Amino acid sequence: MKEKYILAHDVGTSGNKAALVRLDTTLVGSTTAEYCVHYPKRGCAEQSPSDWWNAVVTTTRELLDSTGTKPSDIAGLVFSAQMAGTLPVDEKGEALMPCMIWLDTRASEQAKKIWSGVIKVSGYSVFTLLRFLRITGGAPGLAGKDGISKILWLKENEPDIYSEAFKFLDSKDYLLYKCTGNFVTSRDNANITWLMDTRTERLCWSDSILKKYGIHREKLPEIKKSTELAGRLTAEAAEDLGLSEGTPIVVGAGDITSAAIGSGAVAENQIHAYVGTSSWVACHTSRRKKDVRHYVGSICSANPDMYLCVAEQETAGACLDWVKAQMFKENVKEVYELFDRMAADVESGSRGLIFTPWLFGERAPLDDPTVRGGFHNLSLEHLSGHVVRAVLEGVAFNMKWALYYLEKLTQRAEAINMIGGGPLSRTWCQIFADVLDRRIKQVHDPKEAGAKGAAIIAAVTLGYIKRFEDAEKLVRVDKVFEPNPKNVKLYGGIFKEFKNIYKNNRQMYRRLNSGKSL
Repeated sequence: MKEKYILAHDVGTSGNKAALVRLDTTLVGSTTAEYCVHYPKRGCAEQSPSDWWNAVVTTTRELLDSTGTKPSDIAGLVFSAQMAGTLPVDEKGEALMPCMIWLDTRASEQAKKIWSGVIKVSGYSVFTLLRFLRITGGAPGLAGKDGISKILWLKENEPDIYSEAFKFLDSKDYLLYKCTGNFVTSRDNANITWLMDTRTERLCWSDSILKKYGIHREKLPEIKKSTELAGRLTAEAAEDLGLSEGTPIVVGAGDITSAAIGSGAVAENQIHAYVGTSSWVACHTSRRKKDVRHYVGSICSANPDMYLCVAEQETAGACLDWVKAQMFKENVKEVYELFDRMAADVESGSRGLIFTPWLFGERAPLDDPTVRGGFHNLSLEHLSGHVVRAVLEGVAFNMKWALYYLEKLTQRAEAINMIGGGPLSRTWCQIFADVLDRRIKQVHDPKEAGAKGAAIIAAVTLGYIKRFEDAEKLVRVDKVFEPNPKNVKLYGGIFKEFKNIYKNNRQMYRRLNSGKSL
């Protein structure tokens, strides 16, 4: 019998990665295409959906060509994609404006209106909070980055676009439409709009919330399980992609939920951590868990029998990208390998230099769009290596803070599977082990976890893998990093000061970054 493959696309913030994966999830080949985020105004972060599609087309054709794979060899196509975007499209699926991606905070005022009320806890109206918790299992944040807030922003600020919009889509939903002509979303994407009833017996759009905020249900796509088919590849899309018409298109999942499967941490309460442009810590649970005050909570998992409890943080690898842009104006090859060596050559603790990685606000555990990053305790004694290492340590301190609240909801993890681009650095893996005081398992091909997770979802959908529990056996661990007791103690003291930086300066951040005049 001729071998079949799954074509998985991991559509991220900075680009798309296409991966050709065997049915046992072995990676055959991959290729990438980059695109940009545009920041036209304060708080705005946009992308053109045509950039996503062009990247998918380019990488699909390159991958088929480089691997010598025939279109007939593709058993199915699946997407993993960035989440919490809002894109209004017309009846033909044409975008009415650029997509407001997950980084976009223009709807912060609408978020505040959602939470208006007399009795508040940490900025949240108690009665509104109870409604959201009961129905959705979580709640929109104060930063305005969630689908409900963005849709309300359109109603108030772009009423013509709201009126003309046939559907509001996330990035993956748009790509599914381009492939199938069907307006479909997955449970996890629907969940984080905070317009969905996520109770186990419901799992549908919430008429109660939609009525409360005047959002029309017919403007939302159909909700399906990640393990269902969105449809089959149309003739037009097949011609663009160089694939066979009728190829099965799996609904798939968002980047967080796909990577959770690809991490191999699929058992209940088994924690994994992701470090890429952003970062998160998460684990699967059989019941909804939530800590609204610290923005930690459960969303629907790619596994339809589970939820995924997540603490997501806005900027991790993006902080290193910023350092790269400032320290190396010219194009430097292997700059991240250089950073790795620079950080390894200086002492743990960076000689007291602390970096706070809040370069675009923060979700967990702060839920504060006004907080900003910085270097603290900088002196003439510090070298460039201290600067780089402080960034790596600062991202780890921030994750430690989120991990504390995640484990309060679930249970302490003795080991954490680590995925994303960050774990390619062994220096960073050891820093995480020392800061978190946990064994860190460096997953094989950690950057491919999203694509591999999407491929596993597709393999389950198409019947090649019987159950998600089998994913743990399919994911290999390259190296385990043990915490260094001496560094654990050192970092414990610095972590206290890390938290104090926010505590002592949060009012200043609000004065400087709320958009209001001083």
